[in-house]
Order: sequence, then C-alpha cells, then structure tokens
Amino acid sequence: MKKLSLITGIIVLFFVTSCRDIVNSALDVLPPFEVPFTTTVDVPFAAISTTGYTQTPELPININLDAKIKEQNANFSINNLKSVKLSTLSLDYVSSQLGNKLDVIKNARIYVKAPNQADRLIATAYYNTNPNTITFTETDDEILEYFRTTQNSLIIEIRASKVTADQIKMKINSGFKIKVQL
Repeated sequence: MKKLSLITGIIVLFFVTSCRDIVNSALDVLPPFEVPFTTTVDVPFAAISTTGYTQTPELPININLDAKIKEQNANFSINNLKSVKLSTLSLDYVSSQLGNKLDVIKNARIYVKAPNQADRLIATAYYNTNPNTITFTETDDEILEYFRTTQNSLIIEIRASKVTADQIKMKINSGFKIKVQL
C-alpha cells in the first residue's frame, strides 16, 4: 500500500509540474523579440576637465513600443508589456566640426529618462581608446516603466581623455529586448 501511495504521489507531482509549464508557455504566446533603435545625433562636446563627468543635453528617442508590439501581433498592445531590457548599445563616429573623434571620450555612462521616473543608468563604457566606435556594457536592469510612454530619452555623461570642445555627430545603435504576455 505504501508503494502505491508513493507512486500516486509522484504521478500527481509530475502532472502538476507539467500543467504549470504548459500554462507558463501558453502565457508566452508572443516570444520575446528585439526592438532595434538607430539614430544619428549631434552631441555638443565640451570638456574642461578630464577628472569629472560632463552631461550632454537630453537626446529624445521617443520609441513607440505599442506600435512595435502590434507589428509583431495585432492582438497585443503596450498593456501586455512585461519586460524591457537594453540588449545592445554602441556609438559610431560620423563626423565632427573640429576633427575630434570618439577617442576623446575616455569613459561614458548612458541613462534612460522618462516622465515621472528617476534617471536610470543602463550602460557604461570605460577606458575607451577607439576613435570610431564605443561599445557599452549593459546593466541588465528592467526598464519597463520608461517605455510605457513614447516620451523617453537618453542622457550621456562623458569623461574626456583630453580637454577639448567640439560638436560630434555620432550614430546611436541600440536594441531593446521586449517580452509581452497575455
């Protein structure tokens, strides 16, 4: 009798665990997907010190995730958004007024900003020496609340490798991993 109840218990446990997996997979009807964002911006660059950070003006990105979600599946909307994380971020040199390149930026920090939210650090790059590209390390933080609105922007903090002033045009290449559920 003890063996029968033990076997029955194992079968019930297996069945309950399997049902939970089925329900969880049904909730993920729309698999996670990547939303790329690329734009070219002119960033005023004025470094009077190589020891402190200088903040650039806010760079509006205004990503409309509701439209991106509906492109994937018309039955879903921003109300089904469960997760947003930065997955890639890099800056590519395009041009500058005085000939400076991205190697004038030694360290950089990127923050995301949205109405009624505190600025959130989402990526960092340290000890840059590349004149053409800066590749960032993402923080893997959940930034869902910053994308429930289309009024979002990036702020770049820069520590210069030398004292200089310029207007640098750079291309921002980023990707956001989006998760949507019922």
